[in-house]
Amino acid sequence: MDVKVFRLNKNRHLETSSVTAFYASQADGEALYWVDIAQPGPAALTEFLSPLQLHPLILYGCLEPVAGSHIAPYERALFIKLPAQLAWDNVNRSFLSIICLPRAIISIHDSSIPALESIAGDFFAAVRFHTLSTSAILYQILDRLIDEDMAFVLEARREIESLEEAIDQEPESVEIDQVLAVKRRGGRLSITLEDQRSCVTALQTVESEVFDITDLREYFRDSLAHLDYALRSVGRQQGRLAELHQHYLLTLQEKTNKRLRLLTIISTIFMPLTLIAGIYGMNFRNMPELIWTYGYPLVIVLMLTLAAVLLWIFYRKGWFK
Repeated sequence: MDVKVFRLNKNRHLETSSVTAFYASQADGEALYWVDIAQPGPAALTEFLSPLQLHPLILYGCLEPVAGSHIAPYERALFIKLPAQLAWDNVNRSFLSIICLPRAIISIHDSSIPALESIAGDFFAAVRFHTLSTSAILYQILDRLIDEDMAFVLEARREIESLEEAIDQEPESVEIDQVLAVKRRGGRLSITLEDQRSCVTALQTVESEVFDITDLREYFRDSLAHLDYALRSVGRQQGRLAELHQHYLLTLQEKTNKRLRLLTIISTIFMPLTLIAGIYGMNFRNMPELIWTYGYPLVIVLMLTLAAVLLWIFYRKGWFK
């Protein structure tokens, strides 16, 4: 288990601290802390959280997988669990658990989350938190996650535009698996955005004695607006993907029709030729053409003429276009 402890100083910057100082702060209540826990094992996480005397369901929620976002207020803590999109092409769904205490924020996750790493790097000296509160840390965590989601939305749009251009210019260069893969990624991103929106919406209405976002309510509303925009954008892109999928199927159908049309032309031309060859392949004794000197060349000329006439008819009908 990898544990990183940060202290929020009076200048609203982060500074590195220790687990011992974090435990001590929960007793005296003088400092604000952010503890980030990566790849926790059940035993190690239980041991770390035990001194905080949290509700048993919080530990259960951190360790057990869930279907979507989850917010639950308890007497001494507010528990939040929401999905995090780690990469546009990531097939696995990762979740971030956040425990909000009166003087601390604890983030728990199995996979490395770039948004958290960027916060730890930016807020040491370059950037200040909006207020000297744990809600400001939570807002930055959610805001960075949403910013990454917006980047994935733009990446999805670029990939869809690239597929559209490829299908229009060289349909044979695009495989159906490529379209379906982008469609699946877009669906996963849409689910993640919906769960995050549900979480941010609930945060604005939750009543908790240990967590208050009154000073940052407008910022949380701004994050909610960004999520709404991202959801609308993903919805439009899913519509474009559906049209692209349909267009691709129509292109495949057109290619199949062209091949069937070619096979039909070949079959139509060879049917009368096969009939003539079959007739003259019969072993009847009284077939005068078999002993005629010009019978063979005449039949060959007749067959070639018949084939040429059929080809001309198909050409005039536009079957070769």
